[in-house]
Amino acid sequence: MDSNVISCRKNIAAILMTGLAVLPAGAADIDNVVAKLLDNDTQLELARRQNAAASSELGTANLLDDPEVEFEFLSGKNDDRKYNLSVSQSFDWPGVYGARKRQIELERTGLQLGNELQVNEQRHALRTQLIDIIAANLVIKELSAAEDGCNRLLENLEREYKNGNVTILELNKMRVEVADFKLQLSEAYGNKEDLTSQLLSTVSSSASYADSDFDNLSSFPLVELMPMAHYVEEANNMAPSLRMAHNEALAAKARRDVANKNTLPGFSAGYRLSHEDGTLYNGFTFGVSLPFWRASAERKAAAAGEVSAMFGESVEKIRIEKSIEAAYKRALNLKSTLSAYGEALTVSDNAALLERAYNSGAITLTELVLDINYFVQANVKYIELQRQYYNVLAELSRYSDTLGM
Repeated sequence: MDSNVISCRKNIAAILMTGLAVLPAGAADIDNVVAKLLDNDTQLELARRQNAAASSELGTANLLDDPEVEFEFLSGKNDDRKYNLSVSQSFDWPGVYGARKRQIELERTGLQLGNELQVNEQRHALRTQLIDIIAANLVIKELSAAEDGCNRLLENLEREYKNGNVTILELNKMRVEVADFKLQLSEAYGNKEDLTSQLLSTVSSSASYADSDFDNLSSFPLVELMPMAHYVEEANNMAPSLRMAHNEALAAKARRDVANKNTLPGFSAGYRLSHEDGTLYNGFTFGVSLPFWRASAERKAAAAGEVSAMFGESVEKIRIEKSIEAAYKRALNLKSTLSAYGEALTVSDNAALLERAYNSGAITLTELVLDINYFVQANVKYIELQRQYYNVLAELSRYSDTLGM
């Protein structure tokens, strides 16, 4: 074989192999990024302020009624005048206040758990978005390397075409490959821009973030798939929605206790001053309110609410366990698929095998280019599978403050 052709083959192979390396998954500490984003989340700050206001308002439900002051002045014939002044205070049966205080404490705890639920949901959403950005960065890196290699090869082929070592068809095929990689790379950049815009949509304007702040996220987090029982136990102990459901059951029981005690009579006591026919009278008043009409209906409604809340807690526990089971099955399937892809892409040195085949003349330039493109697309698919896998692991670990295990 002509030495120029051999040299051409080696140059072509060396250039094309630069874009064929599989990008490994390493450790990326995304939890620090998530923590900073949560600290500047305007929606979470709004929710905290609203819950704080609601918590303050709950305290007003257990105060005494305002004292009532009444003044009466009457005049008649012959300049007869009389007046009455009365001051009274009404209050519930003493046990009602203790029961209502317990109810308010539980409802305030429910507001706090609601905040925790919102933070947990947002933390999970941010982790998912950051994993998507990591995948986008890896795809951009993969396609950029492929595009750079093809651009250098195109320049090399144009020189070799002038020297008569390659055909115009081979040159045109490479031009198409370069154009295709440019298109894919443009789409990858657009996808990353969409992801970062979505990520920063709820961040306070006072926090300075830019797309470039996420460029260094170039490897997936090191998260191991734990036994399913681990995730179920973690959810049972830490899931805010389950803790909210349990707290709501306790609050419903407290509301029933309040309703039961509201069937007892209330009281009012006061002072009265009266001036009539030149005589001054004063003394005290005492009254009893008898809850005949609404107490029984309120008690029945509170009992039904307690049963409903207890059932809701059971339903939420089942829902969480079923969602964990479904996510775990997806994780196992993706892990198996990733293992098969990894064996094909990482165990064998595909770049060296293709280079050897091309340099020996076993495959043509067209076949080499097609095979290189095949493995580049396989690497992109491998990154996509990793993205799905780590997102499922993030879903399974959503009740942990730290993603990495």
